[in-house]
Amino acid sequence: MKNKKRVLIILLTLIIILLTTLCIVLFFGGLREKEIKEFKETVENKTCEFAEKENYTETICNSYENLCKIRFKTLIDKEYLNKEMINPITNNKISEDTNVYVEILWKNGKISCTYKEG
Repeated sequence: MKNKKRVLIILLTLIIILLTTLCIVLFFGGLREKEIKEFKETVENKTCEFAEKENYTETICNSYENLCKIRFKTLIDKEYLNKEMINPITNNKISEDTNVYVEILWKNGKISCTYKEG
């Protein structure tokens, strides 16, 4: 009888540990996804703000595709982003992210900025 109780207690303890671990992973995973989404939205909004102030147009972007791929360095140099800002995807300062850019496009005559990696 004592062995059955002991096994039952161990089994219940393992189930509680497993459920606690799962809750922690789901909670912190959700926070990380939210942080990444907010980061991308901030970068995209600042890029669109930059493009509007610098008079980027649909014609310019269609003619000079690379001109409308804005790197973090440009946004930092123009003081749209802080160079100390951390990219939650890479956990690096954005000033160190050289493969990331934001593409400026037009959809239905309206400016759109999309975060890209690569």
